Amino acid sequence: METIAQIKSQLEQIERQEKVNQQEQAKVNQRIVELETKLQEKQQLRNQLDEEALRLYTQAEELRPKLSKLKRIANLSQEFLELHAECQDNQDLLNTLYSSVSNISVEDDQQTALNQPIISLDTYAVVSETPEIPETNPNSYANYSISIDEIRQALPNAEKMYQQLVARNLEEYKTYQNYIVDGLDLIWYAVAFALFGRSSYLKMSFKYHPDLDGSEKAMQLINTAWAISQNFVEDSTSKGTVKSL
Repeated sequence: METIAQIKSQLEQIERQEKVNQQEQAKVNQRIVELETKLQEKQQLRNQLDEEALRLYTQAEELRPKLSKLKRIANLSQEFLELHAECQDNQDLLNTLYSSVSNISVEDDQQTALNQPIISLDTYAVVSETPEIPETNPNSYANYSISIDEIRQALPNAEKMYQQLVARNLEEYKTYQNYIVDGLDLIWYAVAFALFGRSSYLKMSFKYHPDLDGSEKAMQLINTAWAISQNFVEDSTSKGTVKSL
């Protein structure tokens, strides 16, 4: 039969074990808190890197056409100087050269007018207007489309941007939640327009223009997606993270 001393000894041992157990639990809980804090910091860093990747991509997309145009201008200027030197002894050729340059300038002015923004969007509200029908053949946009794979290729963490835009535009997302156009929903189009710029928006607008046998609802979705993308770009730009497409 166990004595009182033996029972007390057992109780003391149990208390010591409980104390050690509590200390270990406290260490584990503290470690969990530290890991959760680090995880949140890493997630925040990943979000910042996603935004930085988008900013760098859009900056590069803006600079490439500018560089191409500058190279063309330099080449044309050099060619013009060479032709001018070669035609110095022939006034008729000089007149033809100057006349050609004048005609090119007129054509460039006309093309610039055609490339002006076709729709003016309030970046804080969806505009109900639809783009005017282009003078060029509208059927040229009939086969244009954007895929999720293309978006992911341009921005590997596009899903993160998608989630951010859903959170920022829940009302619009719910309105068009079950409506898919060419495989993309409202928010995927907003991501695409933010990535690929106004030209992608215009092409989709012409494709679904109501006056070109398009869909009124699809046109509304495209316009809404464009407004969402520009809101995102403007907000990000004010924070120094993104400059739009």
